[in-house]
Amino acid sequence: MKFKITRKLNSSLLEYSEPAQQERHYAYAETPVGVVTLTRSPSEIRSPDSLANKHEDWKLLLNGESKMTIKEMAAPGYPARSRLSAGVNATICGYSCRIKASSSLRPSKRYLEARFADSSTIRFRPNGIGIELEGLDGNTAGKRSAGKWQMNAQESPEFFVVCLFEIGDFDYFLSSPLLTLF
Repeated sequence: MKFKITRKLNSSLLEYSEPAQQERHYAYAETPVGVVTLTRSPSEIRSPDSLANKHEDWKLLLNGESKMTIKEMAAPGYPARSRLSAGVNATICGYSCRIKASSSLRPSKRYLEARFADSSTIRFRPNGIGIELEGLDGNTAGKRSAGKWQMNAQESPEFFVVCLFEIGDFDYFLSSPLLTLF
């Protein structure tokens, strides 16, 4: 099944890019399964590092029900990219994982992955002019070409990682860093 996930903001882009001051719905996307909403709030972890860097907790809700939680994330844009490069802890459909990303001049070194406790991994990789999604079983679970995903749209960890990728605008990690110069 082919489908497109387009992020729609509930506020201005400037307000969306600033750190969250209170729990609020910041963005949403309509998907074949239902409406996926990004909720951001100040981090529940009140360590000095968390307070100084304005860490946030992100939740992805499907039709109002929490399906994915990310602890100690940061505001979208450069702060979020920095946190993902270091790695953040998340819970997807009840399974704990660590989400980490890397950008590089070499396409083979670019990725965004969710690594679960049992060593299974969901990984995005650049593939020519598209993006390939490797599922929990190690096989190709989906592909994105011309902005459209071709995969099974069901309530699975892979689907929610795709929603995070699109709503969080994390294409940055899979494209050449030289493109940010222009």
